[in-house]
Amino acid sequence: MRISSSQMYSNSLTSMLNQQAKLAKTQQQLSTGQRLLNPSDDPVGTVQSLELNRAQDQTSQYIRNADLLDSRLRLEESVVGSSIDVVQRIRELTIQANNDSQGNESRLSIASELRQQLDNLLSYANTKDSSGHYIFAGYQEVSTPFSKTASGYTYNGDDGQRELQIGPSRRMADGDPGSEVFMGILNGNGKFIASASTANTGTGIINAGSVADVQAFNRDSVSIRFSSASQYDIIDDGGAIIDSGNYLSGGDILVGGMAVSIEGEPAAGDEFSLAPSKRQDIFSMVESLAESLESPRNTQTQRAAQHNEINAALSGFDRALDHFIQTQSNIGSRMESLQRQVDINEGASLQIAENLSMINDLDYAEAISRFSQQQAALQAAQQAFAKTQGLSLFNYI
Repeated sequence: MRISSSQMYSNSLTSMLNQQAKLAKTQQQLSTGQRLLNPSDDPVGTVQSLELNRAQDQTSQYIRNADLLDSRLRLEESVVGSSIDVVQRIRELTIQANNDSQGNESRLSIASELRQQLDNLLSYANTKDSSGHYIFAGYQEVSTPFSKTASGYTYNGDDGQRELQIGPSRRMADGDPGSEVFMGILNGNGKFIASASTANTGTGIINAGSVADVQAFNRDSVSIRFSSASQYDIIDDGGAIIDSGNYLSGGDILVGGMAVSIEGEPAAGDEFSLAPSKRQDIFSMVESLAESLESPRNTQTQRAAQHNEINAALSGFDRALDHFIQTQSNIGSRMESLQRQVDINEGASLQIAENLSMINDLDYAEAISRFSQQQAALQAAQQAFAKTQGLSLFNYI
């Protein structure tokens, strides 16, 4: 077989170029720390790497969503906690106003502070987040949730709850609509509300009452009408008398599973009603009490009527406290569940990163050893070419 000088030169050059290419690739691997520079280096590993990168991006988005959700829930929890403090102060003022030692002027002063606390509640209900969005407006986050109108307090938001994806199969609401937080409060004792007719002429004062027999409680509305100062009739919705009794101040009156007591001296024709509790907003509760305290009461009958109004407000504020505390508890439960999901996401992110490292990251010890071998091979090829390039038959003729 004949081998020409040009063929020897070509083979030597090809060998050196191949060694240089291998050395350059290893050098690039060492400089980047990556084992896979091109898909052709490991097709299966490249596909696995792409899938893991996609999973890592999704997990990172879940983590960012969780951070945003945590921020929103912490803000809501703080606002609800502040609202609890305000309602507790309102309840203290209500108890203070219910004392017979208070006169018209002192109750007027209490009403003034009640209105200040009402402004605080309204401010909390219209809280914005760091992005300038209202947190209690539902989907209508650019609209002021609550406003006062001639007819009372109006909710301008909706009942929507935004949900964020915080896991592959987990979504969580980032807040509660104001209609549930500040308006979904049951008045009375939470089961029924006891109230006195504005036409009463006696001094009877009814308490909030309670459910004495759960099985007999049917949520029917009834009235207690006094036929005389010492006797009363129980009247149903249709106006029929269903029971009668002798009145004893402070004694329990049992009807339809409900138990109430009336103190004082009711007059003939005075009437007290028991009706199922309805949902009401906290703002109207405070507003009604402030208006009651601002109205002068000079006679025993007027003072009794005011005590009835204060008692109804006080039971409503007790329910409001329970409602806010339950709301705060629900937010806390969500925050706890969120933290567990965050831990899961962080664990998944760490596992994905480890798997990616196993596929993509370079084994520096192996790469450095390979680099030394390739460098030696290149040097040998260069030296061999230098030795052979001068060999020619013409040198010996």
